[in-house]
Amino acid sequence: MVTDLAEVTLRDGRRATIRPIRRDDAPRTAAFIDGLSVQSKHTLFLGGIARLSDAALHRLCDPDLPHDMAYVAVAPDPAAEGGERQVGVCRYAGSDTAAGAEISVAVADDWQNQGLGKLLLRRLIEHARNHGVQRLYSMDAVGNEAMRRLARDVGFSEHRDPEDIHQVIYSLRPQPS
Repeated sequence: MVTDLAEVTLRDGRRATIRPIRRDDAPRTAAFIDGLSVQSKHTLFLGGIARLSDAALHRLCDPDLPHDMAYVAVAPDPAAEGGERQVGVCRYAGSDTAAGAEISVAVADDWQNQGLGKLLLRRLIEHARNHGVQRLYSMDAVGNEAMRRLARDVGFSEHRDPEDIHQVIYSLRPQPS
């Protein structure tokens, strides 16, 4: 069973805490999204969104349990609000639908390629297993190599979106432990 907090050490030696998202994370999440590069925002939102409304931020930070879940990675930062900076997020939404729950993963640009996305996604998959989620999936741009590597590393299958040749769908059926 997954505990609520996990202290992790990344490849470069930096440490972060992975925990469930909380309502009071809205300002940290806004700063996190604002701090993403244009390319990272495009990848996260499949283009089109540069900034979320306050209402959307509050919905993201207050998941509709048990249908939605999100984990954040935070790291100490004396300059950030509350003394910590959000450096990653991984979520699923809509687990009550027949299609399953759609996932998203984002890591701050200066924290990428250190294994944080994989740690976040594994924690989310374990939570999904423990809560009976039948399927996790992600729809991404065909050229998103970082997501392709991440999805393969954690066991997702991959196929082209039959309705959009520019997208690929990654899918995983979490099996109970």
